Amino acid sequence: KQWYQRRVAITAGMIAVDHSPADIEKHFAPLVKRLSQGDWFTSRTSACGLYAACYPHVSVALKTELRMMFKCLCTDDTPMVRRAAASKIGEFAKAVEMEHLKGEVIPLFNSLANDEQFSQDSVRLLAVEAGITIAGLLTESDIETLLLPMFRSAASDKSWRVRFMIADKFIELQRAVGPTITKNHLVFHFSGLLKDVEAEVRASAANKIKEFCTNLPDDIQEAVIMPNILPAVKELVCDTNQHVKAALASVIMGLSPIMGKDNTIQHLLPLFLILLKDEHSDVRLNIISN
Repeated sequence: KQWYQRRVAITAGMIAVDHSPADIEKHFAPLVKRLSQGDWFTSRTSACGLYAACYPHVSVALKTELRMMFKCLCTDDTPMVRRAAASKIGEFAKAVEMEHLKGEVIPLFNSLANDEQFSQDSVRLLAVEAGITIAGLLTESDIETLLLPMFRSAASDKSWRVRFMIADKFIELQRAVGPTITKNHLVFHFSGLLKDVEAEVRASAANKIKEFCTNLPDDIQEAVIMPNILPAVKELVCDTNQHVKAALASVIMGLSPIMGKDNTIQHLLPLFLILLKDEHSDVRLNIISN
């Protein structure tokens, strides 16, 4: 069903490009309206993927109406509709003008990202990916003001699935927000994810250690890694979950070029040896293979 809806949205975008604004306002926009106002939640969920294709090609008055209708979908009583809106709000954000992005779309996004109605963590976890897309459209100062609170909240969300999602997407988030915000804010949260109470979250974050450290500016790598990342790595080496250790073993060797010869010998080499002697074969295999 989700695949079908994605294909419909992609096809709708292709159709919109090939038709005049007059045709879109006459035929396509009414379709979006009809689906958005349907009695069955299935029609409203299908509508969410059509807004980004329709919005750029219509009049100012109709754009205002479309934004209002999308707002209704984001605040719909049915969780499935809000979930669909959360999955498509990033695409819609790319289509709207900057003033409306900041004034209307981002407040809607933050509402979805903090969706507590019926404890819908499925809405909040979809909002993580949308937030990364939106961050790519903003300046660093706007990200810090408008989006950073949401990313902080997601990194400590009560649902492990939301924390897993942000751990899984952390490299994309790091690239979207830039080095300054990464240094000032994300390092703390990445370190927290490496120490998460859920093994799935720790494993996902551990798998990102090498890339996260590589993406740091050269002049701050050692200053960030030694006090923030290395202590967490030392804990993960002795983790009780074999999948966490296997994930770490697959990337830990990649820290050597970043940390330099002396730090590798002093800090990393003992950790390599511990992993090489691990009781689980997949951990030993990963350290050898990488």
